[in-house]
Amino acid sequence: MKMNFFVVAKLLSVTTGLLYSGYVAFILSILAILLKGWDSLIFWIFIVITMLLLVLHHYLAFRVKFDAQLIEMIAHESKTESIENLTQQFDQTLLSMQLMPESKAGRDWSLRFAGCFKLLKIQMTLLLIQYFVLIIVIYKLLAQ
Repeated sequence: MKMNFFVVAKLLSVTTGLLYSGYVAFILSILAILLKGWDSLIFWIFIVITMLLLVLHHYLAFRVKFDAQLIEMIAHESKTESIENLTQQFDQTLLSMQLMPESKAGRDWSLRFAGCFKLLKIQMTLLLIQYFVLIIVIYKLLAQ
């Protein structure tokens, strides 16, 4: 079970590369719009959409990275304490800081890992949407 914590933490740490790729999509989209079509209303809409996607992507990257660091911390601490005791302390800390609703306290770690993977999948989906918007912007520019 302890190895699961290390593996999940390392897998979730790929979020940095995804975020950088999102920055590339954002910059290329903005440059494409500003170089040719910034005077059109539709391109202003694309700028707003691109910025919103970047903000959402950045937030998700922060959440996934935070989860990865917490899971890695628990993995290291599990060398000296039991996972059950660490889970109780972890839940109590998150509840006292209002970072977790009471209904989620005491969940099994497999459910927690599934939630982390869900956030990572959402982040990857947002990255694909960012590149899809970039393709649409380039297509619109070439169609003009």
